[in-house]
Parts: sequence; C-alpha cells; structure tokens
Amino acid sequence: MTVPTMNATADDAPLALIAQTESSAFGELYLRHAARVYRYVYVRVGQAQLADDLTAETFLAAFKSLGAYREQGAFAGWLLGIARNVVADHFRTHKPDLSLDALGDYPQDQPSPEERVGQRLELQNLRRALRYLTDEQVEVVRLRMFAELSTSETARLLGKSEAAIKMLLHRALRE
Repeated sequence: MTVPTMNATADDAPLALIAQTESSAFGELYLRHAARVYRYVYVRVGQAQLADDLTAETFLAAFKSLGAYREQGAFAGWLLGIARNVVADHFRTHKPDLSLDALGDYPQDQPSPEERVGQRLELQNLRRALRYLTDEQVEVVRLRMFAELSTSETARLLGKSEAAIKMLLHRALRE
C-alpha cells in the first residue's frame, strides 16, 4: 500500500468537525492519519492486502461516524479505536490464516529479497515475543510502538490511567 505520510497534528479536532459537513476536510484527515492507521492494522493482521482493506474500512466507518466524534480526545485515538474495532470484527467473522506464508506478506516495493527475509525473521521474532505477553500488554505495545500514540492517548483509548499504561509497557518491554 502506498500510504500518504503527512504529519498528524493536535489541531485535528476542528478539522474533524468541519469534515462533518465538508468532505474535502476529511481528505485532509486521511492524509494525516492513513500511514498510522495502516501500520497499526498491518501489525495486527500481518498481511499487506488485508491491511489495505481494513484501513479502507476504518476510514469509511470513521467518515460515516463523524457525527459521533467529540473533541474530548485526540482524533488519532478516536480513529485508532475504530481501526481496533474493525480488526476485531474481521477476526470475529474470519478464521485467521495461521500459515507461515501469512507471517511475511510484505508490500512489493521492498528493495531486495535479502532485506525481505530479514524483515520476515524480525516479524516472526516479534510475534513469538508477543506470545509471552498478556493481551493488555500486547495492545499497549501495538498502540504505543506501532501506532505511535502517546501515553495519554493510549490510556484514553483503553480506558486506563496513564500510570497503568506506563506500567504495562514497562513490563512488556522487560519480558
């Protein structure tokens, strides 16, 4: 997937409110957040094409739900909450592909086969390491490290205190 990589800003809330009536504003939000959402989804599903599809579903659901967005939290956190639900819905309705081939479905634009093999091994090692963590720890690692949410955004999204998020991340990294 070729994902736009504009920077998300803390000033997304006014733009999200404008996007409720002007679709061009939603396009700007897409440019700001598509890469982050894709990374989050890709880490959860491990397949580029599926991550593309679920990222698109996330933005479609967000567009349809813009009226429900409130400025109480970061737009990125709200959007990743939708992505989290889209991924969960996918796994509820589809049996996960547990084959080894599914572990390394990388985008076609990778520079060399050697690098792709190295990345596959790293991903396998990461997935192996994540198996030893609790579900809560895994989710915190995904949100903080891959989706690049702040501690406060992660806490709001998961309904926990910032101290609890810091503790979960510390314990996960220690494992």
